[in-house]
Amino acid sequence: MKFWSSAENPAGNNQVPERRLLAAVLQRAITDYLTGEGDMRDGAEAWLMDEEPTDAPLSFAFICEALDLDMQSLRQALKLQASREHTVVRQEAAL
Repeated sequence: MKFWSSAENPAGNNQVPERRLLAAVLQRAITDYLTGEGDMRDGAEAWLMDEEPTDAPLSFAFICEALDLDMQSLRQALKLQASREHTVVRQEAAL
């Protein structure tokens, strides 16, 4: 699925433009999921949590594989962080 390998980069250089782009796409989706509202958050959640197998170049699964990330562990961490964020928001609203 990946079009390049970390082994091809001298000293594991993570500054390959393609990797930086994929990391930016992932970072934006995570930010939208954790701090966005309405359609923005819903769209990010759908993209991050979609279980449909795909090899589309900008799917969550593709980006995780390209960046050598464990997709399921990242999803679990995001769900945990989102639940914490919502708890804090509810507590602040109650004050």
